[in-house]
Amino acid sequence: MTTTEPNRWTDRRSDAVSARKEAYEQLRRASTWRLLAATKAPAVLAILQSVFPAGDRRLPRSELVARVGAHLALLHDDEQAPSGRDEDADGGEGGGRGGRTSVEYVDTWVREGYLTRRDDPQRTETTFEPSPATIDAIQFIASLEEHRPTTTESRLTLVVQQFERLAQETETDRDVRLADLQRQRERVEAQIRELAEGELMLPSEEASTDRLRDILQIASELSGDFLQYREDLRGVDLHLREQILSPETSRGEILEQLLAGDDLLGQSSVGRTFTAFFRMLNDPARTRTAQELVDRLLERDFARSLSRDERERLANVFSDLYEPAQEVLDVKTDLYRSLARFVRSQDFRQHRVLLEALQEAQGVALAQKDEVPTRTSFPLDLELSRVLLSSVAQHRLKDPTDPGAPAEAEVHDATALSIEVLQDLVRTHDIDVVGLTGHVNDVRGRSGQASIGDVLRENPAQQGLASVIGLMFLATSHAQEREGSTEIVTWRELDGNDYAARIPSFYFLDDVPVE
Repeated sequence: MTTTEPNRWTDRRSDAVSARKEAYEQLRRASTWRLLAATKAPAVLAILQSVFPAGDRRLPRSELVARVGAHLALLHDDEQAPSGRDEDADGGEGGGRGGRTSVEYVDTWVREGYLTRRDDPQRTETTFEPSPATIDAIQFIASLEEHRPTTTESRLTLVVQQFERLAQETETDRDVRLADLQRQRERVEAQIRELAEGELMLPSEEASTDRLRDILQIASELSGDFLQYREDLRGVDLHLREQILSPETSRGEILEQLLAGDDLLGQSSVGRTFTAFFRMLNDPARTRTAQELVDRLLERDFARSLSRDERERLANVFSDLYEPAQEVLDVKTDLYRSLARFVRSQDFRQHRVLLEALQEAQGVALAQKDEVPTRTSFPLDLELSRVLLSSVAQHRLKDPTDPGAPAEAEVHDATALSIEVLQDLVRTHDIDVVGLTGHVNDVRGRSGQASIGDVLRENPAQQGLASVIGLMFLATSHAQEREGSTEIVTWRELDGNDYAARIPSFYFLDDVPVE
């Protein structure tokens, strides 16, 4: 016997499948799916992993282009995309356009969402980092490569422990909660008795290693989530700005909260989650205790079976989390300050007026779209602009690394140095007066007379400026000054730079007594 009555269960099932298909169609447009489905995905993922090793999460543009350029051969191995398939739309690598440069690949990956561009005020050059989509794709491929099952005993134990802890902490019945605590105490007391009696039960080395690797995997997933935190915070900031500009009545409440100093970014779900995580990460007592536990684990025998990379990750598990977490906090702080300025400076009013004008113009255009043909000429005359137009190539770009023209040198008037000042300089700087005296007498003995410049030309200043000061000290006591006459003396300092100075002309006519 058959019936024509529709099967409601089948219909609901079909509707659920259709809804899931639509959801997957949306996900298929995401960067992660497009990257994994790209024809050159193996080359792109391998290059991005090499370009951004564990220690380099952000690179300036010039260095990124250079690193990608070192692997261009991998991208050029298969220049032609499969027939009937558009490589640009598929993976963003530009199949069929052989010989693309590393700059073109980098720009394409930014457009496709594989790389994220950042303008860092601390740097003169734009920086790039892997997008959250790329991090997810790399982690997914790494999970396939390792072939490590996730259904391990240690992971099940972690799940059960978290369920047990949550059930105990949320229990409202005082008697039940007290009974749970008593059972915990009995288990602890039994373990204490067994240990006191000499029974030391340890898990197997394989089980301990599996648990440790599962913990490291969770820690690595935490590190990759920071990029998504930043993108989510920017999304919340954009949503708040849209609400401020919207004509809905809720904007008044948002404005009041922002003007009152409320941190709406921190009150969002992503903001609360990150704030709790960052507070725990910055708790000195908890962090110190956790690091001591890590150090103890590294000393265990089963930890020796870990690879060198795994041991380094374990040793730096908390320090590796702190830096990206601090970057997320800086982004959150900058967004909060920018949003507060946007409200308090009343800039949002100008944006709202412009938005209303655009919406009004759009409404008028939509109302007339069916009545006015697209080729109808409008009786509107536009006057030509009187602005002098010129080519962009005529403008000289400013190089941010160029310090510009040097400042004009400051000129000091030469003043006479007294014998007391020179004597003090000689004494405090330990100038070799005896050696300078010998140089003066040698030059004067050959020529009959000698100036300070003559002495320095034949005997370069071994102590730099100190030698010049020493000769001037000898000249003020044992040489004759020629009034109104000066000379240029030169010397080389210990840093290798040459210097010159204009000094009064002194002539040694007799030998300088050796003191």
